[in-house]
Amino acid sequence: MTNGKSKGPGSVTSRDVAKAAKVSQALVSRAFTGHGRIAPETRERILKVADDIGWQPNALARSMVTGDAPLVAVITTRLHFDWRAQVLSHLLKAVQEWHLKPLLFYAESDDQVDRLLEESIGWRTRGVIVTAGNVQTKRAEAILSGGRFFAALNRPANHPGAFSIATDNTRGGATAASLLLAEGRRRFLVISGPQDSWAPSLRANGFMAAIRAQGEAVTVWHNETMTIEAGKDCASAFLALPAGARPDAVFATNDALALGFMDGLRGKVSIPDDLSLIGFDNLPASSWTPYQLTTFEQPLDEMVSRIVDYVNLHQQLDGRHDPTRTSDNGLVHCSPKIILRSTTKADQ
Repeated sequence: MTNGKSKGPGSVTSRDVAKAAKVSQALVSRAFTGHGRIAPETRERILKVADDIGWQPNALARSMVTGDAPLVAVITTRLHFDWRAQVLSHLLKAVQEWHLKPLLFYAESDDQVDRLLEESIGWRTRGVIVTAGNVQTKRAEAILSGGRFFAALNRPANHPGAFSIATDNTRGGATAASLLLAEGRRRFLVISGPQDSWAPSLRANGFMAAIRAQGEAVTVWHNETMTIEAGKDCASAFLALPAGARPDAVFATNDALALGFMDGLRGKVSIPDDLSLIGFDNLPASSWTPYQLTTFEQPLDEMVSRIVDYVNLHQQLDGRHDPTRTSDNGLVHCSPKIILRSTTKADQ
């Protein structure tokens, strides 16, 4: 028997395996996919022949024909943003634990996510997990109607057959407001992202509602980006205010803004003597000695675990919709945890 391992890459095919093992190509396919009836001794013989001649099935090509390959589409954006990297790390670990393979779709901005959702439909994956952008109902329907699962992390999925889970951003903002009010702060500032950003807007709205409920005023500064540089720009604007008009309590709707804000104030304003500062996300840098930022930790482990439960149920139902799910487009909320550090007086 000719040893196919001497052939060039990709030159050995399933037809060669079938010929060498004296079986049909259909039996070769059954041996590797586990689908269809095949005698154990026949399967072992086919696998040995395939190894001898250096052939392995192309899972991606097979998925395009049969939909059997264990692929999951994961859609994300802005990986330079530390929070996204944390989300992706948790998701990829979970996907591997499901014995599935991630097919990553990356967008430079949230407004490109819809195009990627449409593109993902052309790939025969087991399902789609989206971590960014706004989901259109028609996209979710197109994915689910093909028997795939569809999950949205930290955003609404906008479809009753999908699963969506997020941090309770509104509650986080309200909790930040309560802490700062309890410190006796009276001039409040929110530094946030674009006005149409989903999670940051909910955090800001929760904060403002709690402050205004106590009869206090609050100012919001929106930024096109939510980066350390944007935080430094906010610090420059803060320092340009008359000393008596400067806020004494600042809530940043993500840690990057808060860390940049601290960098811009360093050596000019004392935190928390002159003002208290709270961030959101609990990025690793927030615990570093130069910062020690009071912030909120998002329950990523819990959110990913709930997605795993949904995926497992979907697979048990063999692609059918879960009959226990309601049709209210509900979003499951998980409570954030406040991490008290030295940028607020509550830690002292």
